[in-house]
Amino acid sequence: MKLYDSFRSALQSLVVNKLRSALTMLGVIIGVAAVIAMVSVGNGASQSVQNTILNLGSNLVTVSPSFGNDNGLKGAGAQAQNLTLDDMRSIQDQLGASIAAAEAEQQAGRWQITAVGQNTNTSVTGVTEDYPIVRDWGLDSGAFFSTSDLNVNAQVAVLGATTATNLFGDVDPVGQTIQLRQAFGGGGQGGAAQRARILNFRVVGVLGVKGSTFGFIRDDQILVPLTTAEHVLTGRLNQVSQIVIKATSSDTMDVTTSDVSNILLQRHNIADPASADFTVTNQNDTLAALSSVTGTFTLLLGAIGGISLLVGGIGIMNIMLVSVNERTREIGIRKAVGARRGDILNQFLIEAIALTGLGGVIGILLGWAITLVVHQIPQAASIPLLITSGTVIIAVGVSVAIGVVFGLYPAMRAARLHPIQALRYE
Repeated sequence: MKLYDSFRSALQSLVVNKLRSALTMLGVIIGVAAVIAMVSVGNGASQSVQNTILNLGSNLVTVSPSFGNDNGLKGAGAQAQNLTLDDMRSIQDQLGASIAAAEAEQQAGRWQITAVGQNTNTSVTGVTEDYPIVRDWGLDSGAFFSTSDLNVNAQVAVLGATTATNLFGDVDPVGQTIQLRQAFGGGGQGGAAQRARILNFRVVGVLGVKGSTFGFIRDDQILVPLTTAEHVLTGRLNQVSQIVIKATSSDTMDVTTSDVSNILLQRHNIADPASADFTVTNQNDTLAALSSVTGTFTLLLGAIGGISLLVGGIGIMNIMLVSVNERTREIGIRKAVGARRGDILNQFLIEAIALTGLGGVIGILLGWAITLVVHQIPQAASIPLLITSGTVIIAVGVSVAIGVVFGLYPAMRAARLHPIQALRYE
């Protein structure tokens, strides 16, 4: 019997028993759909985390003050305040063209902001002139402040997109004046009355829309020159919250991390790196750690869907064994007229593969439909649901492989039937 004849005979058998074939495929359909949907959710979560990290800027090496020791317990003490603007400038000078840019930041807290009769409360951060380069953050209007603004402690500000809208609506705020207000002093019963600091800043630019990162709305903030934050807003002179260096590429981040660490160890007169009063983190390491977590999550979801496929495979074997018993006389007749053992084996194996293959294709469509429905849920709308070609190929491949594995035993059992015994079977 030719392979084409075996294939046609197998399909005819499936068509004759439409309802049974459909119910048998249902287990495979659900299994493949579950794998597609769950893995797409896992891939989407992984991509979402990576996008969130890269939204802070690409190829970043971050230096933060480390925590001191408390009664011999490392990292339990207060955070050191030993990173300075001079440290950042030294890194810029010594590394030169080997890095793309570097910037330093100081958090100035939250301030009440008023302008043209509107007011809002937002965070203010002092930064240096290369902040847009390091953070991959362009401006919608105006310009960022310059090195000369830092040198003279200029009271200029760059607004986030949300802050600009809250204060000025659709009007371009560049050139406008805003007031930063912060209450201080007493205020309790019998105490001194509260007083407010009122500082005027001129708006020089508006940042482009960036969205939120780990729950922090980055578009709702104000950036001012770092020296202005130190001398006018906080009084914390020559102290920065963090230094961020942008490497030239992802491949040079490890070298940049090592160079930055060596420069700061030398500047802080620290011989033992284990006693460093700062921490240098590499964005590649952060991405790798998070990718490992999300990868494990995706694998777990895929394994749950794989259990459904396994159950579907058992259903295939069960039905194929029933089919062999029902068609024992047919098998005997085929053998009596010259069908070989391989022909019978091929016929039943093709039936099993056809069931799982067709079920796999329908399962892909169902899985894709499920991801579309899930994406309509508001809580999941922000997570990209990624159905990759690899996931589809693996799902269909596994379903066909299940047809081979679970259909092989019934096919071999049919092929081994003796024609005389098969013809006498009632």
